Amino acid sequence: MVSARIEGAVIEVCERCSKFGTKVNVSPTYTPIKKTIKVSELGETDLELVPDYGRIIARVRESKGLTRYDLAKKINEKESVIKRVEDEELEPDEELIRKIEDFLDIRLREKNETVVLQRREKKKLPLTVGDVVEIS
Repeated sequence: MVSARIEGAVIEVCERCSKFGTKVNVSPTYTPIKKTIKVSELGETDLELVPDYGRIIARVRESKGLTRYDLAKKINEKESVIKRVEDEELEPDEELIRKIEDFLDIRLREKNETVVLQRREKKKLPLTVGDVVEIS
């Protein structure tokens, strides 16, 4: 692997691909950022947060006799985070969703169904005088 500047970005590429940019020497303090996306067998990337998730969390929490403080302690979060999630001021990340779902035994995500609409072709009609002429 070789570091090369391609279209303004310094990236690591193979020797063959380095011809698309200019090779650069990267300082030893540079460490490339590697991001890993975890995809579960359930395809959680296709899941999205249900509407009114804050109200659902608050209702279930209250039915179990817990305060926001109690819930926050149990799942190792701040009470202010729980408040913001319940007020829907903060959309929780995957980890927080999982903690809340596991502790309260609820589902906050639902499968996102994508609907593909087909476009109907318009019939081409010949132009009329009204289409071309502007009457003032």
